[in-house]
Amino acid sequence: MLRSIKRTAAKDWSRLAIYADRSIIVLNKPPYLICQGSEKGEDQPPRERNVDKFNDLLSDLKDQFHLEKVPHTVHRLDKATTGALVLAKNLTAARQLSQQFRNRTIGKTYLALVRGGAQSFSAQSGEIRDPLESINGRVSISQSCNAKFAATDWELIASSPRVPLSLLRVKLHTGLKHQLRVHLAHSLHTPILGDPVYTRSAVSDKVARVIKVPENRIFLHASRLCLSRFRKAGPNKHFRLEVAAALPGDFVTLCKDTGIPLKEWDVSGGMFVDGEPAGDEITDLDGRWLRPRHHTTHRLR
Repeated sequence: MLRSIKRTAAKDWSRLAIYADRSIIVLNKPPYLICQGSEKGEDQPPRERNVDKFNDLLSDLKDQFHLEKVPHTVHRLDKATTGALVLAKNLTAARQLSQQFRNRTIGKTYLALVRGGAQSFSAQSGEIRDPLESINGRVSISQSCNAKFAATDWELIASSPRVPLSLLRVKLHTGLKHQLRVHLAHSLHTPILGDPVYTRSAVSDKVARVIKVPENRIFLHASRLCLSRFRKAGPNKHFRLEVAAALPGDFVTLCKDTGIPLKEWDVSGGMFVDGEPAGDEITDLDGRWLRPRHHTTHRLR
């Protein structure tokens, strides 16, 4: 049972922050949180009122980081998606981040637990370039003049030896609504576990006998966010900062129960500079990792 936010201390929201420096904050977003201020009335279901409180989160972060104004939202994750979400501490940082998103220089990598075993894949990796069109909120692959270019790369990490489920690492090159959900379900024919919109078939009996998939829970996680950052001085001012958001506990449990191995830094999260582990601090950015974790020695690939 979900706790009422009215009874939850406001400072609980700040626990979502996993990294911060002088201009940005990166959160590990939980499921069900809408990445915008709530505009719904009090007549909405209690579960919605209790969970979708982004304004409370922004207000708490303002207090925790001693900001003049609430942080700026520069991108969003779907309500059902978990993982790395970056906020800007000030307007200048928001403009810089927005420019990176427009130029598609920000790397966005996701982990998706999908329905389909090893036999569902003819290769270990691939590209999807099917254009998408949104009509009345429903997204589909389309060749019409209104469809937009959409680019997704995928890699098969592992398949369960027990049930027809697989773990994919997916790179998002464009950021259209429901892009990953549609591309994985309708282009790759391996829908994301728990997605009720882009697949109508029930989970197979083989899966249902081994695990119980939580209701209204889609297993898509924004695993890594890679940004261009700049040091104040030195010969190599420009570098790439990558923040890895730890997988939610239920995601880890499902992988464990079905025999799907996970990399250490997917489970614990981490911070990397130009692909190398960065420890807990980036001194020339006044940056620091904010959550306890196990240190990892894996190089990003």
